[in-house]
Amino acid sequence: MKLSGEIFRNRSFLYFWFSSILTAMGDSFFMITLMWLLVQISGSPVIVGTYILLVTLTKFSFVLFGGAIVDRFSVKRLLIGSSIGRGSILLLLFAVIAAGDPSIYFFYITGVLFGLIDAVSEPAGITFRTRLVPEKHYTQSMSLLMMAGQAASVVGPALGAMLYAMYGAKMAFLLNGVAFFTAAGLFIFIRVNDEESEEKTTSFLAGIKEGFSFFVGAPVLATMAVFAFFANAAVGAVMVSLPFLMKDLDFGIKGYGWAHTSLAVGSVVAAVIFSLFVIHKPKPYMTLLTCFLQGAGIFLIGFFSKELAVLLFLLAMVGFLEAAVNVIAPSVNHALIPPKLFGRVIGIMVIIMGISEPIAAGTAGFLIEKIGAADVFVWGGSMEMLVAFLVFSLPFIRNFKGVEKSS
Repeated sequence: MKLSGEIFRNRSFLYFWFSSILTAMGDSFFMITLMWLLVQISGSPVIVGTYILLVTLTKFSFVLFGGAIVDRFSVKRLLIGSSIGRGSILLLLFAVIAAGDPSIYFFYITGVLFGLIDAVSEPAGITFRTRLVPEKHYTQSMSLLMMAGQAASVVGPALGAMLYAMYGAKMAFLLNGVAFFTAAGLFIFIRVNDEESEEKTTSFLAGIKEGFSFFVGAPVLATMAVFAFFANAAVGAVMVSLPFLMKDLDFGIKGYGWAHTSLAVGSVVAAVIFSLFVIHKPKPYMTLLTCFLQGAGIFLIGFFSKELAVLLFLLAMVGFLEAAVNVIAPSVNHALIPPKLFGRVIGIMVIIMGISEPIAAGTAGFLIEKIGAADVFVWGGSMEMLVAFLVFSLPFIRNFKGVEKSS
C-alpha cells in the first residue's frame, strides 16, 4: 500500500463522486419515506414486503439485458438518463400524493420502474468508474464511493424521517427528485475519454451469450464470483440474526443500535484508509484472506457475545473487514474484464453474487428458530472461513499474478 492523493486531482471522478453522494442520499431518503408511507396507508407487512420483492425481482430479471445495454451505448448518457428517470418518478409520486390517496398498485408500478432503472444503472455505474480512473486507483475509487453510500445511510434516514414528520411524504419525494436531477446535471462536467461500446450488429441475446462465454472461460473471475455467492450468504445470514442475538442477550434496542454503530465505525475507518492508500494490482488472495479474517470475527461473536464491549469490538472488526472486501474484491474482478464486455460480465456477476442474500435471509429465519442466533454466527463464520480456504487451495487462484487487460 502506498499513500497517494492523486485521485483527488481527477476532477471528472470527483464530479462523479459528488453525483454518487446525491443519488445515495436520495435512495436513503426514498426508502425510509416510502416504507413508512406504505405502513401508514396499508398497515400491512405483506404489502411492504411485496414492494421490495417486486423491485428486487425486476432488477435481477433484467440486469443481464441492462449489462448488454451498457456495452452498446454511452455509459455517461445512460447514467444521466437513470438519474432523470428516478427524479421524474419521484416528482410523479409527489404530484399523485399531493392530489389525493394513491392506490397501492401505483406504488407497485413505480417499484417495477425503479427495478428496471436499477438493472441498467448498477452495471453502468460500475463500468463508468473503471473508465474514469486508471487501474491503480480502482481500490481508492471504490473506497470513496463506498464512503458516499455509508454517509448517506447514516444521514439520509434521519433527514428523510425529519422531513416526513414536518412536511409529509410529498415534500420528501419532491426534494428527493430534485437531488436526482442535480446529480444528473453534474455529469455535464465529467469528461470520459474511453467510451467503449459493443458493435451493434449483433443482437442483445448474442451479446449476452458472448459475455457469458467470456465469464465461463475466465476461471479466476468465475471462481471468485461463486466464492462471493457463499461469502455474501454467510454475512447476510448473520446480519439477519443480529437483532435476535441482541434480544437473546438482553441488550435491547440500545444494544442493537450500538451494534450497528460499531459496524458503521469499522466500515468508515476502512473506507478512510483505503481512500488514502493505493493498492497496486490487488490479487485474489487478498480478497480470500480478508474474508477468512471476517469469517473468524463472525465465528468468535458466536462464542464471545455475552460481554457487550467484546461483542461491539468484534462487530467493528467485521465492519472493517466487510468494507475492505468491498474495496479489494471488485478491484480484483474488474481488472480482469475487457472493457467492451464489461457491462455484460458485470450483469452476470451481479446476479450470482447478489442472489444469495435473499436466500440467506430466508434460511437464517429458519435456522434462528432451530439452533439459535448465536449458533448462526458460529456456522456462518465457519462457512466463510472454509470456503475462503478451499478457494485459496486452488493453484490457479493462489498463484495468480494478474493479466494484461485486453480489449
